[in-house]
Amino acid sequence: MVEWFKRVLRELAAKRQKARDIHPESFRVLAGELVELADIAARIRPDEHAFQLRIKRIRREMDDLSRMAGRPEFRMLPPKKRLELRESLLTSRDQLLKTVSDAPVPTTMRQ
Repeated sequence: MVEWFKRVLRELAAKRQKARDIHPESFRVLAGELVELADIAARIRPDEHAFQLRIKRIRREMDDLSRMAGRPEFRMLPPKKRLELRESLLTSRDQLLKTVSDAPVPTTMRQ
């Protein structure tokens, strides 16, 4: 009986966490994080035109996502699609973090 109760509580907690993960507000927050990371990445490589175009596209897409997440139609998307979108955004965030962390050192002089 105790094990059954623990299992039910774990399942309930997992279900609530999933609901929080696919809530429209979490998408707006994640999109904002990606825009901030894109701004940082843009300052790291200001001379690379192709990279700047990619950063500009990321900013535009994240702005679009923020607007779409605020609409009632976004809630009508199936949970599976929203979960896939979240995974894609997390992958993009990881790639941007890697880009920022792999940035060349601005000077060769030791500080």
